[in-house]
Amino acid sequence: MSRQSGMGERFLSRTGAFIKAHPPLACFLASVLINILVELLSRRSLIGLLVYIGTRPHMFLFNTCIVFWSFSLILLVRRRLFLGACISVVWLVLGIVNCVLLSFRVTPFNGSDLRLTKDAMVIAGKYLTWWSVVLLIIGALGLVAGLIFLFRRLPKAEKKPVRLRGLAFAGFSLLALLGLSSLGMKMGALASQFGNLAEAYEDYGFFYCFCNSIINTGISKPEDYNPEAVEEIQKEDTVPEDHGWAPLIEEDSPAIVDEQGVEVTEQTPNIIFLQLESFSDPLKYLNIECSADPIPNYHRLMEEYSSGYLSVPSVGAGTANTEFEVITGMNLDFFGPGEYPYKTVLQEEVCESLCFDLKEIGYHAQAIHNNSGTFYDRYTVFSRLGFDTFTSIEYMYDYETNPVGWAKDSCLKAEIRKVLDSTTGADMVYAISVQGHGAYPEEAVIEEPAIQVTGLDSEGKTNAMEYYIQQIHEMDQFVGELVAALENRGEPTILVMYGDHLPSLGLEEEDLENGDLFQTEYVIWDNLGLTRKERDVEAYQLGAYVLDMAGIQKGTMFRYHQAWLKEQEHTEEEQEKYLEKMKILEYDLLYGEQDAYEGEQPYEETELHMGVQPIEIDRIMQQGKGLYVIGWNFTSSSVLYVNGKEVETDFVSPNLLFTSDAKLKEGENQLSVGQVSEDNIVLSETDPYMLRIREGE
Repeated sequence: MSRQSGMGERFLSRTGAFIKAHPPLACFLASVLINILVELLSRRSLIGLLVYIGTRPHMFLFNTCIVFWSFSLILLVRRRLFLGACISVVWLVLGIVNCVLLSFRVTPFNGSDLRLTKDAMVIAGKYLTWWSVVLLIIGALGLVAGLIFLFRRLPKAEKKPVRLRGLAFAGFSLLALLGLSSLGMKMGALASQFGNLAEAYEDYGFFYCFCNSIINTGISKPEDYNPEAVEEIQKEDTVPEDHGWAPLIEEDSPAIVDEQGVEVTEQTPNIIFLQLESFSDPLKYLNIECSADPIPNYHRLMEEYSSGYLSVPSVGAGTANTEFEVITGMNLDFFGPGEYPYKTVLQEEVCESLCFDLKEIGYHAQAIHNNSGTFYDRYTVFSRLGFDTFTSIEYMYDYETNPVGWAKDSCLKAEIRKVLDSTTGADMVYAISVQGHGAYPEEAVIEEPAIQVTGLDSEGKTNAMEYYIQQIHEMDQFVGELVAALENRGEPTILVMYGDHLPSLGLEEEDLENGDLFQTEYVIWDNLGLTRKERDVEAYQLGAYVLDMAGIQKGTMFRYHQAWLKEQEHTEEEQEKYLEKMKILEYDLLYGEQDAYEGEQPYEETELHMGVQPIEIDRIMQQGKGLYVIGWNFTSSSVLYVNGKEVETDFVSPNLLFTSDAKLKEGENQLSVGQVSEDNIVLSETDPYMLRIREGE
């Protein structure tokens, strides 16, 4: 036996003896060590760790108690050392993941990220290089091998554990932990709702915030929630007739009836929301200089039309949450920390939205996104928000991609035209952009960027910033082209444009002119002659603000916000009451008795139609061992199915697919074409086409 091996054996033996003699003390010491390591990873600074422990020792101790409870479970098994090692590995892996995520976004690792694992795996290739993936695989294999080694080498307890004693200890530890948590809430030392998740992790520690984000989802029942409170709030949401804009919908307007038999008016405008991925104004970054204006079209529109700052719920990520606030008028602050309602409550519940409210007056509700339809589960969630159609990238064929692989936003101009052409009457279109999405490469991937950047302290940061600015410069060109196309179209239109969040470029408050990481800029273009206004609004107020401009007072949440927005300034007390009543309404609509609807949900999940142009098979030609499928509106996501089995399919053109992989049988064969996402989900499928093969063919 080597000297090192002997030392290892003695260390394991002494450790096992210490745990056997002093199990609670061993668990506590291990908890302190794990807490120190994870907080060091979270803060990425030894000084930051020491300041945290020195200024908030009670929170450090409370987080240690959380880890201590997890270690108390080792008393239930004979392989105490091995289970302790596994628990340590789990906590350390979570800490490492948090540290890595914080290198390219502001929001720490939280429970909602676990629900986004599938989506994260789909886009991982945009962030990770091939060698990073190799290192991750090697690390994972090494971790598994290490645990197998420890399982074999770590000694077991000589006697079987007294399970009753172990359960009693673990149970007592949990009750003590819950008691401390309850006491902390009452004394104001702890909080369950976090307005700023990043600040919460700094104040309350990783373990408390992470565990809270897993357990705490949805909206807690407000103390003042009852039918009378809901009724009183609804009485207060009356918007005065003189709200500053001339109504566009008038009782004596010439009426037409759309194909669904709903009466609409000729003066009802199309309302288009264009959510621009990570779009912001680099001229308001204090630490850089640009060689030219990166977004001249956007700046021109902001000077000529209603505009201002938009307060959004996230930084560097979280597109779906800004989207949720705008579409529903609901404030995410009332949900669990870092929660994505698309991944929780909207997996089952229908929610009142701009779509449902505008459809009551004849609108069609249509969504567009030049990314996968399965991301954030939009392909199912959008039906619970009232959309009639959803055109995702699987239904687009004429688009370019940027160096990272995201579709460029210029393709959205044609897609918006298609959805507007697909109906009579007015449309509510929600278009979601993707070109500005990270990652932002630190190597030079653009040889001659249109805008050069100076002022940053490294070549990598400069390259990343120039890449980002190149993307939003091209997005700005698309904005200019879209506005021109809508002007030429001549239909009454309101176009609302805004960034969903700031980019994940390591920006801090002192880097921004407005000093707020949770603000982007919005602008509302129109061809209706609406009065120009400058006002900062919340994302959950934007829909109400736009509807009010159009003279439309519809919807539970939107009317509530319109009543609030009629005044420019409010006292802190008024603001507090506004938020309290908003929470009551949100809870009632999603989790309560739906007293706002007299106890009965009036909205039903729609039959969401993927794409607006029908994908059809016209005929199929067999030539040798190959099949040519002739039809309409095929894309690179089109896959041929033969007798229910997927076959390798080549996209030739929107009218032609080819396969040499089809195995046909004698007699009738059923063929169809499905639109398949990156994660292999069939979003839609054509009607079956029957192909007869005669004997000998």
